[in-house]
Amino acid sequence: MILIKHVIGVDLEDGKYLLINSLNGLMDKVGEPVVNIIKKWREVDGITPENDFEVSLYNALQSKGYLVNSRAEEEAKKNDIIKVLRENHQANADICKAMTFILTYDCNFRCPYCYECDVAAKKAVMTPEQIDAALEFAGDSLQAIGLFGGEPLMPSCRPSLEYLISKTPGKKYHIITNGYYLLEFYDLLSSLDIMKIIVTLDGEEEDHNKRRFLEGGRPTFQKIMQGVEHYLDASMPICIRMNLDDSNFEAGNRLRESLLERFAKHGELLTFEMSSMLSAGYDDETNIWEALYEKDAHLDNDERLRQNQLLSRSDHIINAFTQGTKLSPTYSFCYAHASNKYLVDPYGHIYPCLVSVGKEELAIGTYYPEVKFKENSIHNRNIESIPKCRNCEYSLLCGGGCPLRLPSYKDVLKPDCSHTRNQIHVMLPKIYKVNQHRTRGDKLANPIIL
Repeated sequence: MILIKHVIGVDLEDGKYLLINSLNGLMDKVGEPVVNIIKKWREVDGITPENDFEVSLYNALQSKGYLVNSRAEEEAKKNDIIKVLRENHQANADICKAMTFILTYDCNFRCPYCYECDVAAKKAVMTPEQIDAALEFAGDSLQAIGLFGGEPLMPSCRPSLEYLISKTPGKKYHIITNGYYLLEFYDLLSSLDIMKIIVTLDGEEEDHNKRRFLEGGRPTFQKIMQGVEHYLDASMPICIRMNLDDSNFEAGNRLRESLLERFAKHGELLTFEMSSMLSAGYDDETNIWEALYEKDAHLDNDERLRQNQLLSRSDHIINAFTQGTKLSPTYSFCYAHASNKYLVDPYGHIYPCLVSVGKEELAIGTYYPEVKFKENSIHNRNIESIPKCRNCEYSLLCGGGCPLRLPSYKDVLKPDCSHTRNQIHVMLPKIYKVNQHRTRGDKLANPIIL
């Protein structure tokens, strides 16, 4: 037998390593002697154990699917996995379960870090005709409505929002807003079935007002907080999102603690999403993530879900590692590559995800004045359509990566492995180190082979 190519080794610390079998999703912690033998066995066409230790290792690896009879057998196993993934993916090909309406790109804020700054000057608001066209495109499978912008709760958007609400009775709503006009829209939003209203506060009042302000630098914190309090008192769920970097990390965590105390009576209605800046590079993103994980590692899963939803859903690789579960294979990187969620804007474009909106080269097609999809777009991106993914041992873990990380959007059918490699080779060792040094008895659930 031979060792599969789809085994990934991760250097943890103190002579401990992690083996990831990317075919069956198993993870195992091993010692340096095991790693040295595996390195030797990678180079041979047929494994012959030379002593009792190697026999025990051989049997353990075979039982866990790390060994195959031939490369053809390994390829067949991968093809079987991909076939199931493809069928599941195609089953959703004509289904739209959620649609987010970008009612306008206009915004009353002048945040210096806004990734939509290039389109914020566009003042158009979605018309009733466009709303009708979008809903017709979504069809009867539509279950949830999202609101995004720009700022969806601009006074100029109220007639369009009223029309949208009138056309979607019984639908659930998910809203991302800067929170400035929460009070002005309460009469509308209080009538809806709200899953969540996400409001951004970038730390305590002084820090927030330096980063999220109106034209001319006018402050926003106090007015947003009035709206947040009013909605919580009305039993409407609020998620406070914080965009963190080195300058406001501590202020953001202080605000989280003060809000948890201030609104303790509202229980799970108040949640948080603490995150690095969308524009952050991997080093900055990793540093913020590590600092958050260190701060929140003492929480159980329920409390972590409430106090930092981003960490709770952060990544299927990290979740499997910390919870001791098998990794599920993936056909594409995220929901943007599937077709059960769409975003539509006032210019007739369809976008695949929140971060792509306003970048016309990333639009996957149009819904107005006609429905038309591009031939090569993020919508068609998966580990079969990206040539370099087909023989990559990481492909079933990363799904080809996020195309928004590519240096150019001209060819989205190129892989970006950086996210997955960063998660595996940078974040997992950091998380392991935090857990090992905790005094509360944390133990990762995967056993050491030998």
